[in-house]
Amino acid sequence: MSIEVRNITKRFGSFTALDRVSLEVPSGELVALLGPSGSGKTTLLRIIAGLEFPDPGPAQVLFDGEDVTDLRASDRKAGFAFQHYALFRNLNVFENIAFGLRVRPRAIRPSDPEIRQRVQELLRLVQLEPLARRFPAQLSGGQRQRVALARALAVEPKVLLLDEPFGALDAKVRKELRRWLRQLHDEIHVTTLFVTHDQEEALEVADRVAILRQGTVEQVGTPEEIYDRPASPFIYDFLGNVNLFQGRIRDGHIRIGDTEFATDEPPDSVEALAVAYVRPHDIRVSREPDARATLAARVLRLHAAGPVAHLQLERCDDQSRFAVQLSQDQFRQLRPATGEILFVELQRVRVFAEDYSI
Repeated sequence: MSIEVRNITKRFGSFTALDRVSLEVPSGELVALLGPSGSGKTTLLRIIAGLEFPDPGPAQVLFDGEDVTDLRASDRKAGFAFQHYALFRNLNVFENIAFGLRVRPRAIRPSDPEIRQRVQELLRLVQLEPLARRFPAQLSGGQRQRVALARALAVEPKVLLLDEPFGALDAKVRKELRRWLRQLHDEIHVTTLFVTHDQEEALEVADRVAILRQGTVEQVGTPEEIYDRPASPFIYDFLGNVNLFQGRIRDGHIRIGDTEFATDEPPDSVEALAVAYVRPHDIRVSREPDARATLAARVLRLHAAGPVAHLQLERCDDQSRFAVQLSQDQFRQLRPATGEILFVELQRVRVFAEDYSI
């Protein structure tokens, strides 16, 4: 069951939450809506669910090509799970999951044996069979979220819509549940759209990621495409630490100070001001200058605890500062010291026009 939205605009007073947004989610995919607070992620999800409606105009919401723009949420057959579970405190786990089936009109309500079978299947799927008779207050946060997802799946939704499903959980439980969500999706293959502001979560779980900014879709792609080939400085900065180096670009090379580095930009004989974007792990560091590592910088700080060593360096020519990440093997081999002069090579350099701000 595919999801497609076309020309979705939504304003709340003078604030434009969504501005002519179009997006397609192919059948069976798990797609993340990623962006900072206020970018329009949850508003778009609620419009797809039928909990909000777009402003009048050419807007359309389609499920498998069928226009559902004007249908109520109850008629769209979408499963929806919120950040804050919304479980019924007076019902046990079994009855929370069964609730959506029991309240169906009599004509389409499954029999009690069918409901029991369906709930037992879901309890196995979400790995909560031993907890069927417990009440929400007796569960951990991660277990409650699994119950909420099972309840959303009980009604056999056409699509599954998740709004910050792990946002109320601590970091360790979040990591465990997002791996579980990926495994669950690979088993059931229901088309899933989930909202998150956690970049790592989106990149780890989703088949594709749609990044929203100020009510528009900035880029859509696989996690690898989004991370390795960001379409704008905003995405580059939003998806992780990045260093900025001012320079002049010409013929596929950028000159930073007295040093030239290759870029992935096509050659252009016209020289222009530009900004090089380089991630900390894409900087090679050496103790002696060589053919490619000639930009001199002084070590200001070192932090080597954990799997990655973090260095803060200061350029010797203009005193601007930047960050470097080294593997523990690289760090042990180099053994840099605070105050030492090192030489760096910028690798996988991406260049944007100088007047583009993030």
